[in-house]
Amino acid sequence: MLEILAEIVELPILEEIRSSQAISLEVDETTDVSVNRQLDLHVRHLDKEGYVFNHFLDLVTLEDGKADSVVAAIQSVLQKKDLPVDRLYGLGTDGAAVMTGRLNGVAKQLTDSFPKLVSVACAAHRLALACKDASNAVRHMANFRNHLQELQLFFRNSANRSATLSAAATTLGLNDLKVKEVKDTRWLSQHLAVQNLQRNLTAVLAALAEEASTRKCPVAKGLYTFCATYRFVAALYLQTDVLPHIAMLSKVFQRTDVNFLHIKEQVPVTLVTLRRILEACETPLPGTFLARLHQDLDNPDLGRLALPERRRRSGGDTEFWSAPGKICGPD
Repeated sequence: MLEILAEIVELPILEEIRSSQAISLEVDETTDVSVNRQLDLHVRHLDKEGYVFNHFLDLVTLEDGKADSVVAAIQSVLQKKDLPVDRLYGLGTDGAAVMTGRLNGVAKQLTDSFPKLVSVACAAHRLALACKDASNAVRHMANFRNHLQELQLFFRNSANRSATLSAAATTLGLNDLKVKEVKDTRWLSQHLAVQNLQRNLTAVLAALAEEASTRKCPVAKGLYTFCATYRFVAALYLQTDVLPHIAMLSKVFQRTDVNFLHIKEQVPVTLVTLRRILEACETPLPGTFLARLHQDLDNPDLGRLALPERRRRSGGDTEFWSAPGKICGPD
């Protein structure tokens, strides 16, 4: 019954696509809940008035993630749906080697079969991967990202820990508290995770301190030891200043009605903004989160969160935070 209904819904859409003067494909690999590889295909086409429409085309199970398998799946769908391959002009993929490889990638094989085809790797995806690579090139930032992921897993995987976090948020008067997940290809999800953590840092540290002190949780103590330091908080504030500008650029790349003039303007503006933040370094720009870093560290809600043994070893809450070092720089 579902297949019959699907055919009825799909038929007029396919007729529109077949009558279009130009079509393109968007393809991406994914993994379902049973850990099977799937190829997600979408089609874009022009109507008679020149308006662009996006439609889901098919979801195909792949035996493996090799380029040959992906190409075979795409060609099979094109043939099954009877799409006009002579009017196939575009292919959108991510930046993975299997898709964009010069010698035997999916784009290379398809352009050999369809000479009019122009392949484009998703700019937002490439920006996300570039940000990840740049972050990994700085030792502390790579550790920061790993601990950000561990924080999310720590609270997500336990109802008791989530309850502790919620109680800390209530005590501190914070709302909608949730440690967000970081994903490498999800359009700079680190921006949302960092923004959320900066806003709720006192509650997160309080929950970790509670788990470490009361329940003697070694994972909580390890996370607290890393997160309750000047360097972590400074890195958090730095990224809270930087990532919104990169996220804005990513959203420009993702617009349905792409404006290339806007992109041409936004890229150099973003570079100039990031360069200003970098050059300001130890004298942060007014109005930035870095400019209020030391003021926030003097907040009693943060100062009192040092674990008892850390307080004794450091000699007090003030010393606990007083290891400024460099906020900017290669390390």
